[in-house]
Amino acid sequence: MTGHQDGRVIALAGVLGVLGLGTAVAAAVLTQIADAWRYSAYDPVPLNIAVAVFFSAMGVLVIWHKPTNVLGWTMLAIAAWDGVALLLTVLTGSFGSPDAPAVDTVMWLQSWLWAPPIWAITTVLPMIYPDSRLPNRRWRWALALTAAGMAVYCTGLAFEDADFAGAYTVSNPLANPSLAAPLLIVGEYLLLGTTALAVAGLLARWFRATGVARRRMTLLLCAVAFGAVQAAVRDSLPRQLPLVLDRGLEVLAFVLVPLAIAVAVTRDRLYDLDLAVRRGIVHVAVAGTLFGCYLGGYVLLAAVLPPQVVPGSVLAVAVFGALLFPLTSLALRRVRSLIWGRRVDVVKLAASLGNRMRNRLDATEVPAALCEQLVQSLRLRMARLDLATEAGPRRLAQVGSGGGAAETFELWHRGERVGELAVLPPDGYLDDRTTQALASLADQIAPVVAALRLDEELLRSREQVVTAREEERSRLSRELHDNVGPTLAGTRLQVEAVRRGLPPDFVGLSLLDRAMQGLDEALRTLRRVVHGLRPPELDALGLSGALRELAVFLSGPSLRVETELPQEQPPLPKPVEVAAYRIVAEALTNVVRHAQATQAEVTVRLDEDQLLVRVCDDGVGVPSDAGTRGMGMRFMAQRAREIEGEFSYRSDESGTSVQAVLPLITPAGRG
Repeated sequence: MTGHQDGRVIALAGVLGVLGLGTAVAAAVLTQIADAWRYSAYDPVPLNIAVAVFFSAMGVLVIWHKPTNVLGWTMLAIAAWDGVALLLTVLTGSFGSPDAPAVDTVMWLQSWLWAPPIWAITTVLPMIYPDSRLPNRRWRWALALTAAGMAVYCTGLAFEDADFAGAYTVSNPLANPSLAAPLLIVGEYLLLGTTALAVAGLLARWFRATGVARRRMTLLLCAVAFGAVQAAVRDSLPRQLPLVLDRGLEVLAFVLVPLAIAVAVTRDRLYDLDLAVRRGIVHVAVAGTLFGCYLGGYVLLAAVLPPQVVPGSVLAVAVFGALLFPLTSLALRRVRSLIWGRRVDVVKLAASLGNRMRNRLDATEVPAALCEQLVQSLRLRMARLDLATEAGPRRLAQVGSGGGAAETFELWHRGERVGELAVLPPDGYLDDRTTQALASLADQIAPVVAALRLDEELLRSREQVVTAREEERSRLSRELHDNVGPTLAGTRLQVEAVRRGLPPDFVGLSLLDRAMQGLDEALRTLRRVVHGLRPPELDALGLSGALRELAVFLSGPSLRVETELPQEQPPLPKPVEVAAYRIVAEALTNVVRHAQATQAEVTVRLDEDQLLVRVCDDGVGVPSDAGTRGMGMRFMAQRAREIEGEFSYRSDESGTSVQAVLPLITPAGRG
């Protein structure tokens, strides 16, 4: 649609809106001037005024932003038609006498013209809500049946023998009771049937819908449910309720329909209305809430106060004001919460996140703390934090679970996407305030995730260095063991052979003896260096064999070292083998030196993609600060962290247990 066409459409919508509002205001002014509120013919006037005003306002707002929206045009048509019928009703009693010109025509028109807009609210609106379309093509016959019911019912009203009872009485000039009665019965049953069908269809769509769509339908279903309940109550207590309460319930039932649409517009952005429009709707909702509080309080006081106390007296006003203030405050909070959603204090939430992160010593605990705080503070079903890597997203932490599509917020830091925050709200929908809060928090979380990614990259670089180091150590160990060692041993044998072939009085014998001693010391040093680079037992016996030999070597009369090792073990990465061996060797060395233990046990177990290493003893335990001050514990923890493993220990009077969980595939190996 072009801009020129949009302008004409909006202008037409404005004309219809002004027609609905203008006729409603004119009817209210004429009724007040004539002081005609007390006449029975004017009983439906408040309802018609409310319908014309509220539907005009909502229809104009919708068409302003969605010129082709059928629901908006339907509301405008209802408002304009109802306003015209309302004005004709008031004008029927404003001509001065039943004999005035055209009064019969106006009387006849107003007798049936009010029905189509009222029935359209209960039939047409539920059929096309919330997307302005019928559920499917088969619903066209229901719409046609509604139109037929309206035509039959209005025809019955046009020939009904009903008088206009105001300041004077005006009779229907075309009254034909024998014709009107069956038409009214048939038309009413048709319209009641299509009303039930429309509500049932809306309810069926509600059961099939999820998320925002279900939320939109819930609002209108609540309004329809209230209308059905109030109609049942009023019909079961005919003329027993106070007049102001009886009419007030009827007005409120019809007003809730456009207000339900208003809440969907403001909170669910059904028609993408801007902030100013939503604030205007909030003010209308608040005014309606105040009116409801006033009406309810007045009726309540009239029922409970003694008859001698006039409701308009100072005492009644004081009591009513004291009761109204807290009730109104509570109602206002509920209305604001319903329309705007639950208020989220971003500063408070950010402070809570900061406190939780500050108390985490290990950076790896931060993602879980962030997700946990978000779930608790925003009452989410799930919060998940993913890290962006070259191989794709990698999950850092997830708290909670649940089905449905998650709302995602990208995390950007210094122009680079570093991760993603995904959340599942409790009802499948995030309102504006929560969305803004999460978007703001995503900006604050991004530097933390970027730091974690940098930390992980540094750790991966260190793992690559460790892997390269172990490979180089393995190569040097083989070179020294296979080449330098045999060369030194052969040289020592040659020197010894020369020594044996010389006479006892040879002057150079002492020099040869010192040379052999030097070669022996070089061989011992070479063995220590080779063992320090990489224990040869690992290459010769494998991890299990090397640990079993180490246990036998350290066992003695005062200490028995037992082993629980896998019988068959697949080839392990060299960094894992070395780390496991060094951790066990260091732990057993601590047992021998400090534990005063009589028994120790070495356990190695393969668990899917992890290697579990545990050393337990029955000694005296270690100091509580051994993890931060003891070199042995720090050495073992460093060995585990170098390949992204986990290290922990437990110690008490009954002994010490040291445990390391090492990945069989290191991150460096994953590439």
